[in-house]
Amino acid sequence: KTISSRGIAMIRAAGVVLWREARPFELEVALVHRPKFDDWTFPKGKIEEGESAIQAAYREVIEETGIRPIFGANIGHVEYEVDGYKKKVIYWMAKAPKDGNSFVPNEEVDRIEWVNLKQARHFLTYDIDREVLKFFRDTERHGNVMVLLRHAKAIKRSEWNGDDSDRPLDNEGQTVAKKLPDHLAMYGISEIHSSDAYRCMSTIEPYFQKHGTPKVTTDQLSEYVYEKDDLLAASYVKQLAKFGGNYLVCSHNPIINVILDYLVKYPELYDLDKELHPGDAWVVHHRGGRAYAVDYLKAPTL
Repeated sequence: KTISSRGIAMIRAAGVVLWREARPFELEVALVHRPKFDDWTFPKGKIEEGESAIQAAYREVIEETGIRPIFGANIGHVEYEVDGYKKKVIYWMAKAPKDGNSFVPNEEVDRIEWVNLKQARHFLTYDIDREVLKFFRDTERHGNVMVLLRHAKAIKRSEWNGDDSDRPLDNEGQTVAKKLPDHLAMYGISEIHSSDAYRCMSTIEPYFQKHGTPKVTTDQLSEYVYEKDDLLAASYVKQLAKFGGNYLVCSHNPIINVILDYLVKYPELYDLDKELHPGDAWVVHHRGGRAYAVDYLKAPTL
């Protein structure tokens, strides 16, 4: 989803359509007022050095509203010109927690208003933001997240003399694993499920240590069980999806592809051709195991 205009240099930014339902079927979105520009818009800001777009969006929404939301699907991006530069803003939807209203006025944002979608169209200063609102309106909101994470980079098989299931992460993999707690913080993971291979357990350990998220280690997500039954891991995750909650599943590349095929009924609707490198993830947004959006999340930058 792109709205574009001519430009020269590119400014990269990320933002959030922050939403809540104060009461059932009473949908509201948060708009922020920026005194510097005297405008009403969505929380957003420039992507900083070493940040991914989604990390920038998460940081900006916290800085501007004081709210730590749970992210849903990516809803597209917009492009427009600012002072002769082209600016690209990538947007996610994010649900505010029920007790999450801790806004404190600051230099960048002095007011925040929760309004329904009709009011939001009048509040918003820019037409481009009304297009973002339309993206949000047309995307499924009520669902859960399944993060299908390929373990971080391990020592090569040819350089390891022990059992393959004991093969550890290399230095790069260890660095990526240490960055995963912040890299995935916006998804509100309620439980971790990992292959019992050491490289998978090592990948999710920093996340577990920082967030204390309950974890389950199972051979059903391992390569040696996959070789005996190539659908067992997919069936395991499909069953997990039926319980509700947001899950982080750490496994191996060929297994993750099978799981993804199992969860996504109409793969032609999504861009699923990207290669999953160590530390990369597919983020499947679903209702009861039926996917309605799939995002590709690159590994944290080193």
